[in-house]
Amino acid sequence: MPQYKLTYFPIRGKAECIRMVFAIAGVEFEDVRVHPQDWPKLKESGLSPSGQLPILEVNGQILTQSKAILSYVAKELGLAPEDNFQLGQADMLAGVISELEDKLNAAFANEDQEKKARNLHLNRCEYFEKLLATNNKRGFFFGEKLTYADVVVFAFLNSHLLKGKAEGIPELLKDFLALSAWYELVRTQPKILEWLKNPPADIIDYVY
Repeated sequence: MPQYKLTYFPIRGKAECIRMVFAIAGVEFEDVRVHPQDWPKLKESGLSPSGQLPILEVNGQILTQSKAILSYVAKELGLAPEDNFQLGQADMLAGVISELEDKLNAAFANEDQEKKARNLHLNRCEYFEKLLATNNKRGFFFGEKLTYADVVVFAFLNSHLLKGKAEGIPELLKDFLALSAWYELVRTQPKILEWLKNPPADIIDYVY
């Protein structure tokens, strides 16, 4: 088994979906959380070729960019869709979340942040609802099982709307019946629920 070392800040953010994939697969990894005051020194060290976090070290090799890490880990640990088209769809959803993360960060830099954030979520919730309708007999986004497509969307919605809480469905989702049912299905997966109920003690509250 490869030795995995994931380095990110002590927030949920862009690494939470990766951590969840490890937790779901039951695979141990070194979860390194770099506090903001220590980041400049680490950045200067050149460990991250992109000068950004997260980074994943696999037996000494470096991988950067959160969604590339997510896709790689999910494929290695059996949480990827089974055909290439669905793999493309999963990467598509990961890209949607990445775009949403960037827009959300920009929205929170402005005074009308709450309204902008809500509009962003409503727009994407409609999109997620339509995607789920194409697989309505299964419950998950694509195929017949939980994949990283489900994890990346769930981790973002849970982190931003509920700050990582283990219980309940975000109020914003309740007008979207398929999305609400999907959220509850993913939330109650045993390994996900266990992860949510046992957050690290040093977690810092953030936008998501």
